[in-house]
Amino acid sequence: MKPFSVLMIRLLGLYLFLKTLFSVLPALLGPHVGEFWSADLLPVLIATVAVPMVGGVLLWCFAGRLAEWLHGAGGVSDGASGRIPDDDLVRAGTFLIGTYLVVRHIGMLVGAYSTSGAVAYDALVVVVAGLCMMLGGGALVAFYRGAKHLGVGR
Repeated sequence: MKPFSVLMIRLLGLYLFLKTLFSVLPALLGPHVGEFWSADLLPVLIATVAVPMVGGVLLWCFAGRLAEWLHGAGGVSDGASGRIPDDDLVRAGTFLIGTYLVVRHIGMLVGAYSTSGAVAYDALVVVVAGLCMMLGGGALVAFYRGAKHLGVGR
């Protein structure tokens, strides 16, 4: 399961980096690129562009360590038997979705606070939910185990 998690974490990091790069690249190549380097827009640019790109690079670089933290430091992976337990897939999937939400919306939260001084409560709720998904994998797996057979005759 660890190699699968490493692959998915790296794909998420690559996706975050490239999506952010390709969304800002046309504006940086446009004729009015000097407007981005003004003192008013620089904090917004850093918060909305640099944070997801740095987050993507960090996910790529530390994918192995994150997978070990997620699944434990056991020796032989479950992939050797050809069967991956669905609990591990739920744990890995919720971690990846939570990581995506945190990295994507932390830039919005910081950008809104740095420009207007107000807290973007929608982004704050998404960041908290993402952190709960990242750190609460055991609780979500327990909920999944309980709901998996709900309504099915055992």
